[in-house]
Amino acid sequence: MKREFLISFAGHAALLAAISLITAMTKPRDSRRPQVITVQILPAAGTPQPQPASTRLVEPVPKPEPKPEPRPEPKPAPKPQPRPATSPQRKPGQDVIRRQGLGVKVEGAEALGYNYYLAQMLDKIAQNWEDPYAARPTAFRTTVMFVIERDGTLSEIRVEKGSGDRTYDASCLRAVQVTEKLPPLPPEFTAPRLKIHLEFER
Repeated sequence: MKREFLISFAGHAALLAAISLITAMTKPRDSRRPQVITVQILPAAGTPQPQPASTRLVEPVPKPEPKPEPRPEPKPAPKPQPRPATSPQRKPGQDVIRRQGLGVKVEGAEALGYNYYLAQMLDKIAQNWEDPYAARPTAFRTTVMFVIERDGTLSEIRVEKGSGDRTYDASCLRAVQVTEKLPPLPPEFTAPRLKIHLEFER
């Protein structure tokens, strides 16, 4: 009887132990995390607290602008050199000289340098010309052609181009015919004769 009691007690003890173990294993653990406490140490009263260093915004120093390079001054334009005045070059067949309504045209470039001789010729022929229409405002133009020989004699006198008025043309032709002779041609003029186209204009 005592043996059976011991066996029964041992069985119950083992069963209780097993139940306790199972209970301990299945009990939920505390999920709470430990609390963290932050502690700040304050200075004692009356102790000055260090001030944070103030930050100053430093403006960047502007770089000096480069000075513009001086432009080279333009060189003055060279002054034009004055050209020596030259007398207009005339061609044979152009008017060489005009005076008192008379204009002279010559043939041969050699005669162009003897204006003084041609001026004497004009003066003498103008003295012998009697204009039939001197008192009238009528316009006429007549050309008389003639030749001056070396000794100044006039030859081959004729009206080369008439004005359309016979009276006026005749007066021009007569002025040359009456002159008859001029001073001899200049010694420097080497041609044997000089052909003249004398224009009478009013």
